Amino acid sequence: MMQKASSVLRIALVLALVCLVSGILLGATYNLTWERIAQAEQARLTAAFAQIFPHAELKAKNGYYEALENGKITGYAATAQGKGFGGRISIAVGIGGDGIIKGVRIISHAETPGLGSRITDEEFLRQFEGKRLEELRLAKEGGTIDAITGATISIQAVTTAVGDKAKELMELLTEGMP
Repeated sequence: MMQKASSVLRIALVLALVCLVSGILLGATYNLTWERIAQAEQARLTAAFAQIFPHAELKAKNGYYEALENGKITGYAATAQGKGFGGRISIAVGIGGDGIIKGVRIISHAETPGLGSRITDEEFLRQFEGKRLEELRLAKEGGTIDAITGATISIQAVTTAVGDKAKELMELLTEGMP
């Protein structure tokens, strides 16, 4: 019986040591790479906003960006977060000074390849352009956004996140636009 307890203790200690070493290595890897990961995410975000507002200078504010052309605010941009089937979806949303969606771009996602990942298709994303806040619902709910078969959760997540962020940006429009 003593030998069995000793064997279990030895296995537990080896397992604890493996977990400790793995945790230290994982933490060290994160510390070495977090800055590059953040820079890559910022580069994707900047590229997405440049696609939405190609002729504007973007000025970072607290949680959003002002789109400036010739020194005048022509719209706002921000990131929206949605919870898709595969996890978090990060979305760039831009709204013009007239309250109309200028564009939507997917920054990152973990959706299923071939199904949910179709949220990145231009055909899907173009559906948001030129729409007002009240139109940002799926067609089956009386809105104007067509779903993609097999990607219902992902599509709903993007549509809801874009609508929520557009509502926030509309509040900025009513407060800050001349």
